[in-house]
Amino acid sequence: MSAIDLKKAGFTVLFLVLAASPGAAQVALGAKAGTLGAGAELTVGLSRQLNTRLGLNAFNYSERREASDIEYDGEASLRTATALLDWHPGGHGFRLTGGLVYNDTEVTGESLPPVSGVYDLGGVPVPVSILGTLDAKADFDPVVPYVGLGWGNAVAEGKKVGFFFDLGVIFQGEADVELTPNIPANSPINTTPGARDALEILLSREEADLEDEAADYDLYPVVAIGLTYRF
Repeated sequence: MSAIDLKKAGFTVLFLVLAASPGAAQVALGAKAGTLGAGAELTVGLSRQLNTRLGLNAFNYSERREASDIEYDGEASLRTATALLDWHPGGHGFRLTGGLVYNDTEVTGESLPPVSGVYDLGGVPVPVSILGTLDAKADFDPVVPYVGLGWGNAVAEGKKVGFFFDLGVIFQGEADVELTPNIPANSPINTTPGARDALEILLSREEADLEDEAADYDLYPVVAIGLTYRF
């Protein structure tokens, strides 16, 4: 099943829950902000101790960073959708959470020519004059697990407006990195036999190096606070 199919299935389950118990289900909407960006959530009470939450989050940020000895102007576009199950022991505010995240996050960047005029590409010096610049793109596994804990029961009786916070981690897996060179039109790479094949080998090595560095980010921390309104 594809990531899109899983995402649609999650929303289908929610609508079935609502349709099955229209008189009993407690529903709340929430707005939040945190390490996944700004977001909105729909909470549905399944029982006194169990709630389900569906959410959407988005955030963009730019940063200049060195990766594998090459400096990039980078931009991260965080796009996630969450399908979570909260367990409230005793029906109180404290909760333990598990679920799935549809992770459409993408990191892109453009290399900055080094002052030396030479890139270290896969361990081999390559002049900027013949390579140009590099466009980098990294993405992650599309459907990944989430575990965490927090406080707040958006559908608890006796209140309309509530506060919540979440603390958890997304297991987003290994990054998949792709490098695309912007080669000058007059570069000998375009005219020398075998030069393009040799460059592809160096790019593959560089992609592997970047993926090794990105392995430190296979766990993404989630911290969020927000407000909810119960209908």
